[in-house]
Amino acid sequence: MVCRVPGETHPERPKTSNGVPLMADFGLPFFFYFGILTAFSAFVQGFTGLGFGIIIMAGLSFLPVDLERMSVAVNLLLVLLNTTIIYAGRKDFRIDWRLVWLILFGELLGVPFGYWFILVFGDRPVFRLALGIALFLMAVHQLVRPKVRRELGSAFGVLAGAVGGFLAGAFTAAGPPIAYFVYSRHRDPARCKGTLQVVFMSATLLRLVNIIFIGRGVTLPMMKIAAFGLPFVIVLTTVGHLVTRRISPDTFMKVVFAVIAVAGLVNIYRVLA
Repeated sequence: MVCRVPGETHPERPKTSNGVPLMADFGLPFFFYFGILTAFSAFVQGFTGLGFGIIIMAGLSFLPVDLERMSVAVNLLLVLLNTTIIYAGRKDFRIDWRLVWLILFGELLGVPFGYWFILVFGDRPVFRLALGIALFLMAVHQLVRPKVRRELGSAFGVLAGAVGGFLAGAFTAAGPPIAYFVYSRHRDPARCKGTLQVVFMSATLLRLVNIIFIGRGVTLPMMKIAAFGLPFVIVLTTVGHLVTRRISPDTFMKVVFAVIAVAGLVNIYRVLA
């Protein structure tokens, strides 16, 4: 039997379409699992600069929880994570504000639609299927890493912002489209990283605004779960950043995204089967 998180009630929709409670309270086992998942995701983000949102959502997809509600806690942690990275790199970052505005325009269109998608379909099989496909495609993109052979136009920047915004709104992961566009414009890693962190932070804040004004809000139980994950984010992001120069990220990231790809395939199989 699965109980609710204290304080998180949904009297108008007590169960999902398949009979699973909207928000699960696993007690100590749940928080143990969430702590490990958050710590690992934060380490990966600190080590490589990406992956926090997609790894957590991949891990949570195996639990009978309301993914829209859990994504709120992830969103709150992302605000802290993005702020930490921007602050840590403030002296080195060089930001291309023209690209930021292009991408932000697309995000303004994509983030609300993506959040609407998880809000409406988050407790239905169609969302689990979409999540599985997104996880698999994002993982394959990171494993293959197609080379950017030419500079992409401004229109592609808006499109990348819209697609990345949808992914951020639905799955808390702005994803490859935005990075692909920015890397096509700049070969300087410092400038790319600074620009990417600003647009990722923008998508995170836009999603939070949508949660507050058109969604189910930031509830106290979600704030408690985020508060539980806060020290893991601070410590493991820092540790990941410190070991970056000592370990080659290539092999490590291949393993990480291979696991994400498997998580995506498992979600697809569970829905179709």
